[in-house]
Amino acid sequence: MSSRPLYLKPRGAAQPVPWEEIAVDAPEVSPQTPLADAQFVALDVETTGNSPFLVLEIGAERFTLDRTLSFFDALVDCRAPINPYAKKRHHIDRSMLIGAPEFKDARRGFLRFAQGAVLVEHSHDAFDTWLVGRGLESPLEHPIIDTTALARLVLDLPKGQTPGLARLVEELGLDVTPAHAALDDARATAMVFRALIARARELLSWNTVGEVLAALPRPVVDRTATRRGPAAGPARGAPGRTTPPRSAAPAATPRATSPAPSGRRGRSSRRRRSGSSGSPGGSRA
Repeated sequence: MSSRPLYLKPRGAAQPVPWEEIAVDAPEVSPQTPLADAQFVALDVETTGNSPFLVLEIGAERFTLDRTLSFFDALVDCRAPINPYAKKRHHIDRSMLIGAPEFKDARRGFLRFAQGAVLVEHSHDAFDTWLVGRGLESPLEHPIIDTTALARLVLDLPKGQTPGLARLVEELGLDVTPAHAALDDARATAMVFRALIARARELLSWNTVGEVLAALPRPVVDRTATRRGPAAGPARGAPGRTTPPRSAAPAATPRATSPAPSGRRGRSSRRRRSGSSGSPGGSRA
């Protein structure tokens, strides 16, 4: 990875700010890694809403089952039109993207942030992780867990049903509100994952990362039919194919992250961060 300085622009920041990287040691993640020892990264992205669905925002929370470790929050200047319907959902307009990094730089930071972790997404068709991995010379190496599939199994939902993030938050009684802002929804995904894994460990006696991965096979989606070029991609739910799931993560090494803000942030809302500024990290958890 390049060592050149990385500037990110979190939602609500007036100007790009240096990404503060803090080295955190993590155990090597493998199928045998106890869930209690593993580190996870919940990921959410917002897009232009137009094919080829370019990324406008990446939000992520790095966490263990018992605490938050750090956050990643970056707008992305893809220099492309934003679908009006998508804009009404995520409230990202062109003025917010002035000074934001290009996708390749924002992704570079995210991959460093997520190194050695299990990725968690609320995406039944692997759309978020596919968008981040699109264009890489090799696909993402991380194990990936989808909370929609986990919820169907743990909550015994009807086969084929895809529960929305807001529904799961309500059903699990969690104190967070998904807001179609990448970091907010990543935080909600992390909370849903913790709650579902707690139930799975009780009901199914899961103890290792490998047991979760084996029970939740990744979808096979062929997205080549809707591509319009090297960077193109389909809408969520389009038929297609992605790389088969990995059963193990590469050996984790000490890596840099942005620290998690101290204290409980409480209910998540777009309004809460709309006037904020500062680094994409915050104070150590």
